Amino acid sequence: MRTNIFLMGLLAVIISSCTSPRYLPFSDKIDVNPYGSFIKIDRKTDIIITGELITIDSNTIVVLTKSENKCITVLIKDVERFKLRYAKPKHYGWTMPLGIVLPFIHGVYSLLTLPLHLIVTISVTASGESAFQYSAKDMNYDKLKMFARFPQGIPKNIDIAKIK
Repeated sequence: MRTNIFLMGLLAVIISSCTSPRYLPFSDKIDVNPYGSFIKIDRKTDIIITGELITIDSNTIVVLTKSENKCITVLIKDVERFKLRYAKPKHYGWTMPLGIVLPFIHGVYSLLTLPLHLIVTISVTASGESAFQYSAKDMNYDKLKMFARFPQGIPKNIDIAKIK
């Protein structure tokens, strides 16, 4: 029974690897990405906004939402917290089966080494998924500008309604 619960939990960790937006670059292409980073904003009104960070100034954040494909302006004072992902995460889920099978070459000692292998494999997989990510506790709004499509503000010749 415990083994089934453990294997179900392990399977849930492997399957729960979330996908990233297509416009996010891989880690080696961060410096040449023409788009803004993916941001998830939790507002104080229980409304969650997700999409590309377009720009940020002293009072507002502009986000191109994925669902509506239009820019939404959010007041900074209405933001409860945010999470920012600036590159695709590293996926190490492929190491899970190896972490389960490899200890069995140790024979009798596999009873001791299997939990160690699983602890290390699960922690590496979890840390790879959370790589390239910041939250409100990691940075302030001034530093958040660096991850916007237009970090110095929207140019005069660009209509915010036509950004896609």
